[in-house]
Amino acid sequence: MPVYKEKKKEKITNDGRAYYFREYYLDQYGNKKQYRSKYYMDKNKAEEERAKWLLGIKSNNEIDYNVLFNEVYEEWYLYKSMKLKCTTAYKLKKSLDKNILSYFKMYKLNFIKMNVITPYYKFLQLQSLSPKYQNKMIGYLKEILTYAVDNYDFDKKIVSKITKRRITSIENQQNSEWNFWTYDEFKEFIKSVDNEFWYIVFNFMYFTGLRIGEFIALTWEDINFKNKTIRINKSFTNKSGNKNIHIVDPKTTNSIRIIDLDDALFELILKHFEKEKNIYDFNKKMYIFGNITYTSPTTFARYLNIYIKKSNVKRITPHGFRHSHASLLFYLGCDEYEVADRLGDSVEVVRKTYYHMFETKRSNIVNTLNNLKRIKNKT
Repeated sequence: MPVYKEKKKEKITNDGRAYYFREYYLDQYGNKKQYRSKYYMDKNKAEEERAKWLLGIKSNNEIDYNVLFNEVYEEWYLYKSMKLKCTTAYKLKKSLDKNILSYFKMYKLNFIKMNVITPYYKFLQLQSLSPKYQNKMIGYLKEILTYAVDNYDFDKKIVSKITKRRITSIENQQNSEWNFWTYDEFKEFIKSVDNEFWYIVFNFMYFTGLRIGEFIALTWEDINFKNKTIRINKSFTNKSGNKNIHIVDPKTTNSIRIIDLDDALFELILKHFEKEKNIYDFNKKMYIFGNITYTSPTTFARYLNIYIKKSNVKRITPHGFRHSHASLLFYLGCDEYEVADRLGDSVEVVRKTYYHMFETKRSNIVNTLNNLKRIKNKT
C-alpha cells in the first residue's frame, strides 16, 4: 500500500496532517532511491498527490527506467553503419566509443540534460583533440540524440541547445598548416635518406600525394610503363574489424584515378622494377613496395621518424606527404580542380584542407605589386 498513515503522534503536524505516500524509483545511474511525500490531511488527498507525482515522473520520461544511453547508441550505430564502408564504420566506432560512449555510458537516456552535456565540451578538450575533431564528435552526439528524439521521445529542446564550439582563425590556421614540408624542407630531408628503398618510397610519396593506404596497396600491374602512369583503384586497411581483410575499395569514387609520374620519379620506379623483377617467382601482382608482403604503416612511420631525426627537419606524419604534395602543386600554379583530380578528392575538400600559403608565395604577391608600381611610375 503506497499511502500510509503516520503512527508516531509526535510526527503528525499540529493541524492534524498524517497521511503520506512513498515510492521507489531508479536514478540516472540505475541506483534504487526512495521518495517520501510531505503529510496530507486525509488518505484521498495523499492518493491524489501520489497520482500527480507519478504523472510528473512519466511526463519527464523518467518512468522508463531501463533505457540506457548505451542502448540507444548501439541502435543508432547499427543504422549508421549500414550506410558506410566496413573500414569507415570500424574506425568511426572506435572513435565514438572513446570520445562519446566513454563519457555518456553511465547515464540513463532521459537524465541527460544540459548539466550533463555542458561538461562534455571540457571532456573533449582534455582528450587533446583538434578543435575540428572536437566539433566532429559534438556533431555525432547531436545525431545520436536526434535519433533518440525520434525513437524514445527524448527532449528535442535539449538537442537544439547542443552547438559546436567556435574555432578561432588562429586555431584553424595552426591545425591545417603544420603538417607539411616545403620543397626546400623535403630536399633537406631526402639528403639524409641513405637507404635506396626508402629513398624511392619517400620521393614517391612526396611527388604523388597518395594516401598511405593507397601507397601500400599498389602492385606492379597498376603501373603503365608506356604511359608513365599509375592506377589507383584499391587501398590497404588494418581497421576493418576483420583480420582477414586488408585490401579494400578506395575511400571514395573520386579516389579511383590515374596519376601521371614525372620523369625523374618514373626513372626511380623503373630502376626499382628492374631490380625487383629478378626476385624468384616474381609476378606483377606483387606489391611495388614490399614484394610478396606489404610495407606496414607502422614500418613506414618508424623509418620516417628515423630520417627526420637525421635530417633535423620539422616532424610531419605519414599523411603529411599528402599535404606537402598538395601545397607544392598550388605553389607551382596548379588550380584547385587539377589538385583535386590528382589527389582523388573533391574540390571542396581541397579548398578547405590543402591550400597552404608559402612564405615565398606571399613574397611573389608583393613583388608583383611592386613591379606594377615601378612600371606605372616610369610611364
